[in-house]
Amino acid sequence: MDLSLNEEIEKLKSNEIIPNIIKSIPNRSLKVKFGIRYIDIGDKLMPIAIKERPGIEYLLNQDNNEKNQFFSLILVSVDEPSKINRLEGEFKQWIMVNIKGNDLSKADELVKYIQPLPLIGTGLHRYIFILCKQPSKLDFIGEFKIPFNIEKRKDWSSEQFIKKWNLTVEGINYFECEYDDSVEKLMTELIDSKEKTKQI
Repeated sequence: MDLSLNEEIEKLKSNEIIPNIIKSIPNRSLKVKFGIRYIDIGDKLMPIAIKERPGIEYLLNQDNNEKNQFFSLILVSVDEPSKINRLEGEFKQWIMVNIKGNDLSKADELVKYIQPLPLIGTGLHRYIFILCKQPSKLDFIGEFKIPFNIEKRKDWSSEQFIKKWNLTVEGINYFECEYDDSVEKLMTELIDSKEKTKQI
């Protein structure tokens, strides 16, 4: 279902995404596509159905020549360990940086995508995509480049990251997800992974 930007903003407000979690109002729609399906804001999905990283689409402002503008894309789980007990900060699911225009194929993957990992018995968790405009191409010195492992993903703050790098929130989308059997399998694979997190 295609919504206008104002309708998207109202839905984000009614579902306590803005201003409860993200203070900024988005300036453009952010389309997310898992496989052949575009998600609607607030869709309920199962982890096994979204094992592969999604496609991302957003329009550029042609008047401002945004084809040379750099963007970042953040995907975080905000309900850790549960929606009613948000004590553990955010969990980094995926971060792409230095996206030139809207071409993710040539961007830098700061944090490798992994499917949601909601624990059994914790109900629905919210997973939020945040598209941000960068002031320029950035080196992100001091951040962690995280491959397929669990290290340095937990107890994070997208708000602090956005402030630190002087990013501007441009688009927001989100979905909800709860436990299925694929979560336990992926957790085992992540814990056993030999890939190493490196600080830039």
